[in-house]
Amino acid sequence: MTSSEPVVLSTPAGSFANAVRQHGWWLIAAFVFASPMGKGFEVPLALMTFGGIALMFKDGRAIWRHPSMRWLLLLFVCIWLPLVTALPDAITFEPAASTALAYVRFPLAGVFALYALRDEASRSKLFIAITVLLSLWIADGLLQAAIGHDVFGYQPAGGRITGPFAKLTMGLILAVLAPIYFEVIRRYAARSSGWYWLALLPYSAAILLSGSRAAWGMYAAGMVGFAVYAYFTAPRRHLGRAILIVLLCAASIGALIAVSPPLQDKLRVTAGLFSGNYEKMDEATSIRLPIWKTGINMVKEHWLNGIGARGFRYIYPQYAAPDDPFMKVNPTSGPTHPHQITLEILIETGVIGLLGFVAFLILMLRRTWQAMRAGNTYAVPLGLSVLVATLPVNAGIAFYGSILSALVWWLVALYCATLIQADN
Repeated sequence: MTSSEPVVLSTPAGSFANAVRQHGWWLIAAFVFASPMGKGFEVPLALMTFGGIALMFKDGRAIWRHPSMRWLLLLFVCIWLPLVTALPDAITFEPAASTALAYVRFPLAGVFALYALRDEASRSKLFIAITVLLSLWIADGLLQAAIGHDVFGYQPAGGRITGPFAKLTMGLILAVLAPIYFEVIRRYAARSSGWYWLALLPYSAAILLSGSRAAWGMYAAGMVGFAVYAYFTAPRRHLGRAILIVLLCAASIGALIAVSPPLQDKLRVTAGLFSGNYEKMDEATSIRLPIWKTGINMVKEHWLNGIGARGFRYIYPQYAAPDDPFMKVNPTSGPTHPHQITLEILIETGVIGLLGFVAFLILMLRRTWQAMRAGNTYAVPLGLSVLVATLPVNAGIAFYGSILSALVWWLVALYCATLIQADN
């Protein structure tokens, strides 16, 4: 599966394939544009899927032989095959089967990305478009923090900014896409003034004010990963400049915390995680200790292939303790997911799913490191975004849920499409 394998994708002038190659990046960027609109992201993703099917009819053999497509399929099988092996013992067959079936659209959308991102110009335009959209989210969120509502009239939820999102997901998505934003800033800073790095300040502020501790951890991981990439790929390694950027970010974050009581309360509660006191630790994890304990009980009886994707809420009452706080609220259904990505995979797809997830992470780390050494400035940020979204310690959105699964596989499709150097 080497990048040197000679494979030609036909793009004759005037054809659909050529139109995708010239303008397909617009549709890919539309995924980010539509993300705040509930399930709106499904529209561009569906159009990418249909476009991928059309391209397969035209150039199917070359597509499946392309090394980027083979990498996409390999990564896909690591996650999708456990979803299938969980079906025979699924607690609720319909959601498990529909989740596995819905995943089939992801490699098809990847075919569209393979054509749309063949050119350097298209890749660059996509990165800039994503950065502009993220900047608009940030401006909207900071406006919400400043005057109490954003341009759409949305108000902060419990002291947490939401920006254009109706739900508290902006911080998590910003954290996942941060390496792409960082890369665009890095390029502008390299061409002219290094002060472009000050753009990190409002980005960091928006994630902090989103109030999501899961987003904070993901953002920190993304910054560390990108710092390693930026340092080792720089023609001149300015350690002093890197330290200055870190100090500026730290100072701005400290100042923001000092003037924000909600952030101070969040940090105070979070400190309870290290107290050794069960009540304080439970509060620090947003009352997730009972969920995790119940989830472990499920694993003991369904350890091999799990209970089936998205079945957690339905089986929760059978394994919950009599004094479980969630059963007091609703005794017929539990939380929608375990709020811990590794535990969720282990519960819903068992050891088979966990092994597939580990293989996925190893392949991503290995290939992203190779892309870093090769100086691929598109694949590395995308790879870092995928790794941030799939950190084994993440405790945010459900891994098999529609928004995170769509975001991860949208990123994986772009990542694999950019693994091979762009055509000129």
